[in-house]
Amino acid sequence: MRYQNTIFTLLFKKIIVLLVTIVAGALWTPFAFAQEGEMSIDETAKKLANPAGSVANLANNLTYRTFKGNLPDAGSQSVWAYTFQPVLPFPVGDQGRNIIFRPAFTLSFGQPVFNSTQGTFESLGTNLNDITFDLVYAGTEMKGQGNGYLWGYGLAGTIPVATNSALGGTQWRFGPEIFGGVIPKWGVFGVLVNNKWNLGGGGGSGSNDQPYSTMTAQYFYGITLGNGWQILTAPVITVDWEADGNEAWSVPIGTGIAKTLKIGGTTWRCQVEAWKYVVQPESFGSDWFISLDIRPVIKNPFVH
Repeated sequence: MRYQNTIFTLLFKKIIVLLVTIVAGALWTPFAFAQEGEMSIDETAKKLANPAGSVANLANNLTYRTFKGNLPDAGSQSVWAYTFQPVLPFPVGDQGRNIIFRPAFTLSFGQPVFNSTQGTFESLGTNLNDITFDLVYAGTEMKGQGNGYLWGYGLAGTIPVATNSALGGTQWRFGPEIFGGVIPKWGVFGVLVNNKWNLGGGGGSGSNDQPYSTMTAQYFYGITLGNGWQILTAPVITVDWEADGNEAWSVPIGTGIAKTLKIGGTTWRCQVEAWKYVVQPESFGSDWFISLDIRPVIKNPFVH
């Protein structure tokens, strides 16, 4: 297991160095934030809502989450978080195929954790969470004007880097990911599903070899309203297969509004979204989720 963890750690370091180099190079490239091609605002908005899309962007997501449950004072808990997620598609061939790597780096501010000894919640302060990512081969197939579909398959993973063990599983977690959807004239909609298992402890005294199997299912849609406006959302359903039935499911419903616009020579998408959890773990789970997402479109360093 120690040898396995060493291999994972070295691979992780190489991936991070490569990612930092690519993002830094993209940002330092002249006109890095210029919109690619001659797409209209509505066309760009539609591609940004497509997980198989070819538009490079840098997502900045600020979220506020409230909780509820049977634990003492559960309904008074909340947490803020910020996530940075670069999306840099690598084109493959000339038929609209892409290899897409989407790592997510999250800082949480005041995550509540229940202290069973004292019977109260504690705030963890500011911490880095585990890094999550997906690496997929994806494509968009258009059969005509406003008639097509999207698809993708690959790997989802979790890299154990959390600065507090209560925020991460101290496990390397990997599993398959698949998604698909339809692209009608009015927008885009589809479903993304992955399941991750424990592939090994994170190494050191904090290693965790406990069984882990969790599925996430994300339904997404974007309805084009014109002039860059969209009704847009992507709630995430989670199922912990290792938990008891009344603790396993988290199911939100929600919607949001987004505006894609050009400021100077840069195209931006700004989005506000809200989810209400209609099913959550009985002891402690999410109640409301509100997010503000701002992302600039950047020049894809892999496209010349």
